[in-house]
Parts: sequence; structure tokens; C-alpha cells
Amino acid sequence: MKKTLLLVSFALLAGTFTFAQQGDGGNPRTQLSTAKAINFEHRQFAKPDLAALKAEDLINDEQKTGPWRFGHNHYTDLNLQNSGTWTALANGGAIWQLALTCEGALTVNLTFENTVIPEGNELFVFNPEKDFILGSFKQYHTYEGQLGTELVPGNTAIVEYYVAPENMNNMGSLTVGTVTHGYRTASEYMEKAFGSSGNCNMNVACPDGIPYENQIRATVMLVSGSSGFCTGSMINNTLNDATPYVLTANHCYSNPANWIFRFNWQSANCSNPGSSPSFVSLSGATLRSRRTPSDFCLVEITGGLVNGTVPDAYNTYFPGWDNSDTPPTSAVCVHHPSGDIKKISFDDNALTSANGMGSAEANSQWRLVWDRSTTTEPGSSGSPLFDQNGRIVGQLWGGGASCSNLSSPDYYGKVSYSWTPAGSNSTNQLKFWLDPNSAGNTVLDGFDPISNCLSTYTYSVTPELCFGDDDGAVTVSFTGGNSSGATFNIGTGPQASGTFSGLSQGTYTVVVIDGDACPTNVTVNISGPSQLTTGGGVTNETVANNGAVNLTVFGGTSPFTYAWSGPGSFSATTEDISGLAGGTYTVTVTDANGCTTTTNFTVNSVVGLVDLDLVNFNLYPNPSNGVFNVVMDNADKGMYAIEVTDLDGRVVYTASMNGDSHTIDLGAKANGTYMLQVSNEKSRTIKRIVLKK
Repeated sequence: MKKTLLLVSFALLAGTFTFAQQGDGGNPRTQLSTAKAINFEHRQFAKPDLAALKAEDLINDEQKTGPWRFGHNHYTDLNLQNSGTWTALANGGAIWQLALTCEGALTVNLTFENTVIPEGNELFVFNPEKDFILGSFKQYHTYEGQLGTELVPGNTAIVEYYVAPENMNNMGSLTVGTVTHGYRTASEYMEKAFGSSGNCNMNVACPDGIPYENQIRATVMLVSGSSGFCTGSMINNTLNDATPYVLTANHCYSNPANWIFRFNWQSANCSNPGSSPSFVSLSGATLRSRRTPSDFCLVEITGGLVNGTVPDAYNTYFPGWDNSDTPPTSAVCVHHPSGDIKKISFDDNALTSANGMGSAEANSQWRLVWDRSTTTEPGSSGSPLFDQNGRIVGQLWGGGASCSNLSSPDYYGKVSYSWTPAGSNSTNQLKFWLDPNSAGNTVLDGFDPISNCLSTYTYSVTPELCFGDDDGAVTVSFTGGNSSGATFNIGTGPQASGTFSGLSQGTYTVVVIDGDACPTNVTVNISGPSQLTTGGGVTNETVANNGAVNLTVFGGTSPFTYAWSGPGSFSATTEDISGLAGGTYTVTVTDANGCTTTTNFTVNSVVGLVDLDLVNFNLYPNPSNGVFNVVMDNADKGMYAIEVTDLDGRVVYTASMNGDSHTIDLGAKANGTYMLQVSNEKSRTIKRIVLKK
């Protein structure tokens, strides 16, 4: 570790900082200084052996047997007395500053020990570019003197501790115990491993995830041991009192006093955003119970609470649980794979009991194989498994599932095996904490602690007028909540308006989040007619003008109107038409909504033997393989027109005959039935001929 002085101009520190993701917000007190420049100590840490670290990571990543490690910890003992630089401020107070640089790091995060922050004093951590700030931290953000920070982007984190004028004789204390060199991340945006998960992972805002809005609100990403990512979930207890319990995996365990709990880090849309979404964090927890044979760990968040629980602004939810050991008929997992934004995975089949992770207890795990091309990855460890009722039944222990191995199973430690194991007590069971009043529940529903949420909602639906036109619409509104800043999401991303148009028929879920971050799901159905189509029976013409079409209309909305057209000047407005000569007839049907469909019907002319006077002739062979001979009776010799048509009325052969015979060659035509007409000015005869080659 190298020790130098860092010169930072006041102009840099006086800039506008971004909104604090962790702490109470605000700006460092260096803005109160009138100094032109501030010199303060700069400690540098050497780059670790990254090749060796990544070789170790390959082993852990394959089976999810530990937190997804992103960093290497440098252990230090840097405090207000042995490091940093003190600077007096014009208001009579003072600041202590220390810059910490990890050579080649992508991110830097810290843990503090022996922390005492008297009222009026403040602690901040930020990067030199002044575009990322953590704090202000007060005493209530710490637990047993410990505090962990979120990941600061880049290779340098600056610590600034402000002492108020009235506390110059009561300065407090703090020690930087760990400086973490972050070496794994996939994003140029701030500190996150944003976008690093496999491309088969589904964002929670996709339509499949909308019914699980509450379970999504409950899931958090953990920074464990200052250098690893896991997933956990808030969880309810039988008092429904919003005690901030978090359930995760025992193999994610480290001292929870400096854990980070990251809330609401997720895409607002189904697609991955172009830059990392915002988030909020709490730090510090106390261990309540944990156990190896079912791989569970239950902690209680201690830092940054409001009225003993997670602040309302964090919009969290406390899911219920099922300890009955009844196999779920389907399951959902919400998780942070590879330290990425929140994802969701689905198993649409019944779960089975198993012992796939080497537990000493048979059937202590739920075994599943993911569906819908979803999966988990390292970093998903500890993620909650929700049954078909949205209740927690386990936490991710391990398995081989990945985007490249979707058929490999995952294993979840069962809540039922963690509830009251034989010989257990409060340190290694869930019941003591999640059933504190001994209610004896085997199942418990979730609890939403947010007050002043919207109480009622209404919606109006515009049906789809014509099938397939996608002209349905819905408008959702609510009363009883804070409408300022409310958003509505039907699966295409949040919007300020509750009106959605261009919808096809079907069922939709609209997620409404009011101005107090209170969510509710509104399920609506867009109705509409079935597709407008027609059918009918055709009666062919067998004698002059005796064809007909009997029309049948399917779907649409009655009453209907009809517009027929046909050969010559034919037209009609009735449903059925009759008295037809051979030919094609077209009908356009219009329903009550203005929807239309157009259909063609062909009436074939199969007039039997005679029209006008009979022309007498012999025809052979019939059927024929191509050549037909026409031989006139002696009395009918003369000039005749010969015409052959198919059954659709198309002319396929014409000729003139002057004499007593004629040969017709249809060898190039398709097999089938044809109509032969022999006629002159006074008479004609039509006969059916069959071509069969």
C-alpha cells in the first residue's frame, strides 16, 4: 500500500452530486470550505493476482456453491488518528478526508468498523468525478459500529467525514477495515455488473412477470463479505409487523453487519435498458438463524430503517411462506444472476423432493428444471422460490442450470426442513422468528406495509370492434391514493396515463403504482366479436337460370347487410340468392360494427341436354384419354360452333365445324369433367364429357 497526498480543487468538490443510492442524501461538507484547494492523503493498493482469482471463480460459478465473487478484499486499519487529512472549515467545524485507490479496479467498496457518528456529524463516500455519492451516513445506518458501502465506480473512493462545530470535542470514530478491489463487472455505467447475465435471463418487467409484482418487490441483491453477490428476499412473520427479515442461503453467509441490501434494481421494461437503472440500498444486519443441512440463513436488517422497518419509499413487500412440504404444482424464482439486474424464472411443472447437493438429510431440497427458456446463474444463490400461490417454499442452494444448460436441474433448500428441525433452537430454525406468537400456521400470506396506498380503482374498456383490428382500449383510474407521479404499466413500460389503446382481444394486467410507490394489479378483459366469415351451399344451374346460393354468416355482430354482384349487371341485397345462371357471384357482408368480409361463390352450369332446339350428334369415346369425336346426324349437317368449358366456366377449347364430323383434342388439359357445347344460330346441345388419361 502506497501513501501519497491527493490535491483536489474546491471547484471539483463544489459540483452537483448525483442522488444518493445509500444513506440520507445531501452533499459533502467540503462545499462549505473557502479554501482554493485541499490536500489530503491518498492510499494506493496493489493489483491482486487476477488470474488466480478468476480460476477460483470458475469452480464456484459452475455449481453456485458460494456468493458470486466480484472483488478482492484488502484488509486495513485506517482511522481518524493514523491516516487521512484534517481540514478546518470556516463554520468552525472540520472535515477528515482519505482517498483510497485500487490499481486497475473497476469498482471500489468499503467497510467501516468501530464507527461512532455523533448527532450532527456526517460520513460520505464518493468518486473523484463527483458523479456518484453515498451518504450522508448517520449513526442509525450502522450496526454494532459497522457499515458497508455500495460499489463506487472506478478505481478510487474518497472518504469524507464531517465534524460539526458543536462536536469538536466529541469527534466520534471510524476505521476503514476493508477496501475491496472490484475486478468483475460488465458495465461502464457506475458499479453494477449490469448486463453480465446470460441472454436467456428474463427481465422482471416482461409480461410473464407482471402477475408476480409483489414477489419482485420483495427480492433484493446482497453484497456479502464485501466481495460477493447473492440474492435474498424479505419474508413475513405471523405478527404481520414488517420486521425486516431477509431469507437467503447459508452458503452466502459472512458477517452480516456490513452486508448491503440493494432494492429495486431492475429494468422498467422487458428489454434491457441502455444504461443501468437506479436503486436504493440499506446496510447492516444481525444474524437470526442459519443451518447447513437445509442451507438457509435468516438475517434482520438493522441499518437505515424508519420506524423499525424498510422505508416506505423503498416499496418493498413481505411474502408469505408455506412450511407444509406439499410439492408445489409450479414455481417462480426472482433473482440477480451474476450480479445483474433483477430477473425472473419459471418452472411450469410440479416440483419433486431431492437430495442433490449432498445434504445429510434426505429430501431436504426441491428439485426443478426451468421452463420458458429461463434459468439461474451464480449470484442467484439464496434467491426465493415461490409456489403457485406466491409463497416462499425454499431458497436456492445450487445446481447446474445456465443459459448453456437449460435442462440441468437446480436445488432449493426447503422451508419445511428449516422450520423446526429435530433438536433445533432459535439459532438454527425459522419457526422461532417467523412464528413469534406460536400461531401454528403451515401457510402464511404476504404483508404489504405501505400506508396510504390507493384504496379503490375503476376502469373502462372499449371492446375490439372487428376481429383482428387491434382497436380495443382500456382506461384505469384510482382514488384513495396519491395520484401525483402515478404510473401505469400494461407490460410495455410505465407511463403517466392510465389509457392504453391498440389492444387486441384478451386478458391484460395493468400494474398501477401511485405517487407513494404503492402498487396494485388491475386485471381487465378486452372482449370483441369472433372473426366475421361466410359459408354457404351452392346449387348449380341444371336448367336455364335455376342456380342458387344459400349464404351462412359466422361471427361478427348482427344485424348484417349484404351486397351481391355477379355476371352481367346482376346485383342483390338479400342473404340468399336464386334464379342464377352459371358464373361467379361475389358477396360483401357488413356487420353492425362496420366490419366486412367478401366471398366469391361459383355456380356451375350443368344444363342437361337441350336449350332451344336440339342439335343431334354422336360423341365418342366418352370418357376419353384426350381425343373426342363429334359426328353429326345427316339431317343436322352444316356450320356449328364448338366450345368446351371446365366446371368453373372457363373456356378451354373452341372450334368451328362445317361438315359431318370434328375431332376435339384435349390431351394437354387436366383430367376432369368438362362441358361440350355444339351450337348454331337456331339450336344448341350441351353434353358432359370426361377426360381421363
